[in-house]
Amino acid sequence: MRIFISVDIEGVAGVTEALQGTRGNAEYETARRLMTEEANAAIRGAFAGGATEVIVADSHGPLRNMMVEDLDPRARVVSGRPRPHSMGQGLDASCDGAIFIGYHASADHQGVLAHTINGLAFARIEINGVQAGEPTIFGGFAAELGVPLLAVSGDDQLAKEIAGQFPSSRRIVVKEALGGSVASSLSPKAARELIEAEVTAALKNAGSAKPEGPCITPLNVTVHFNKQIFADAAVMVPTVERAGARAVRFTSANHEELIGTLTILSMISSSLA
Repeated sequence: MRIFISVDIEGVAGVTEALQGTRGNAEYETARRLMTEEANAAIRGAFAGGATEVIVADSHGPLRNMMVEDLDPRARVVSGRPRPHSMGQGLDASCDGAIFIGYHASADHQGVLAHTINGLAFARIEINGVQAGEPTIFGGFAAELGVPLLAVSGDDQLAKEIAGQFPSSRRIVVKEALGGSVASSLSPKAARELIEAEVTAALKNAGSAKPEGPCITPLNVTVHFNKQIFADAAVMVPTVERAGARAVRFTSANHEELIGTLTILSMISSSLA
């Protein structure tokens, strides 16, 4: 049984502010260790549940955060950027299940450090009328490949989104959002124990899990930016057209194409910030 695990940082227990996800300070060093240990908990849970191979994708910001020397040596690690499939790199049709660890609520939604892909650039993303977070996009990518999303960890607001979009996925709540930068969190130790147990349970039922996603192709996408200049630049991409002063729209034939276009728009916006 081949399992893909994507690990972000904002949904990790004990992480509540942007500084913790930004390189070059002591808070980040602490947060990336917490991220690494939640990844290890998921890896342990996967192997305990019957996995024979685990691929872990470092999926926060620079896509190279976890302390790879401290990761469970049974897992392979995808690290670095740019990547064609971004947070989903390493996921393919040979996988039997996907697990998202340390994820967060979508842009324009309540939740700790809520955003979608690039909080600097994107104020809100809608796909076929669905407010899209990172699970919407990458869980949808998994479903398109025939891979079920087995479990997702993060805060309680993320859990509400997952319940609506991927109702069969296990929701692992490690903290309660009290604001954008404040949470009532489990201790890191308790969070890891919960993640390990829930991932193990999810894999025990992986054989009967069915791929599901909230958005059926073609994907009609509207991106609302935080600044007008980002939209000014985005429409230079041939497939993108204006939808408002700070909004653009485009259509993707599949989730792979969607990920590529959003990655380009994110990179363009970051270059103008």
